[in-house]
Amino acid sequence: MMRIRPALLLAASLLFHIPEAAAMSPAMSPLPFFQRVERVGLLCAVDAEGGPAADLGDDALCGRAAAVLSGLLASGPAVAVLVPNDARIVDPDTLLLLVHATLRPDDGKRIFSLAATLQRTGSAGSAPFFMMPPQALALPGKLDESLLEQALRRLLTPLAKALRANP
Repeated sequence: MMRIRPALLLAASLLFHIPEAAAMSPAMSPLPFFQRVERVGLLCAVDAEGGPAADLGDDALCGRAAAVLSGLLASGPAVAVLVPNDARIVDPDTLLLLVHATLRPDDGKRIFSLAATLQRTGSAGSAPFFMMPPQALALPGKLDESLLEQALRRLLTPLAKALRANP
């Protein structure tokens, strides 16, 4: 008599239940944090040593970040630039994206760094760690629009993938 190994039984049972699981939650993100997001709200800050940066301000950064994220998503949650004290910041359907840019002088050049964090009020889970790696550029002169767009695209692509996984 042939005995079926327990591992094979487990694999067979999973195989038969996969279509049922897919039917229950089609394309849902495995992270509750990204489920049922209706909008991504952006707040941005630019920190430049020695005062405001002539080539990039908070509003310009937020505008470019919103345009890049909207392009990466193509469809899905709306992307909106928010202002402090906006009521949508604490709306449970809003995923808050905080984008922070820093400009510092370094050996005749400027170092431009870009980082982002995620916040969400009332979500079932917490924001994932290390989701969007910070970006940094050594600028010989003024911050070029194409360099900013490339850095934002690299920064925001992991977020767009997570949001696309959840319709």
